[in-house]
Amino acid sequence: MKKELQNIQVGAGLGSILFGMSRAEISAIIGEPNEKITESYTDDGENLTEIWHYDELELSLGFDEEDDWQLVSIAVTSPFYLLESVSLIGKEVEAVQTELQNIGVSDLELEDWSSAENPDHKLLTSDDESMNFWFDQDILTEIQWSPLFADEETILFTQINGQ
Repeated sequence: MKKELQNIQVGAGLGSILFGMSRAEISAIIGEPNEKITESYTDDGENLTEIWHYDELELSLGFDEEDDWQLVSIAVTSPFYLLESVSLIGKEVEAVQTELQNIGVSDLELEDWSSAENPDHKLLTSDDESMNFWFDQDILTEIQWSPLFADEETILFTQINGQ
């Protein structure tokens, strides 16, 4: 794993990878992904998103067409990644909630997302921090986060990148 990518930066990115970067900028930092998936999150096939998967890094990056293909989401699945110097992947729900509250994340909401395919699947969210924490059998398996927003439509890329 790349040490310079270890630290989760709430609202900003992951180490040297920052929200708002282009696909070319990301490729220059960590190379080409193992897999690229393009999909639409609307029924009309518009509003495309491209997800890049880096298997060896246990990292996924999302770029949205409506945001000029800038980086808008990050997901990690390895305990290598740290939030405020703490490894959270692999911890139980209560331990993750406690760690998050200890660093000042107080707007936590836990939802049951269980289905036939995933019988014990939960989502812990923080809207203020734009973060999702996914649990299977009450163990954290994935952390997802995105940039912060000024309002429902305006991403704070300029503040993050200092532009």
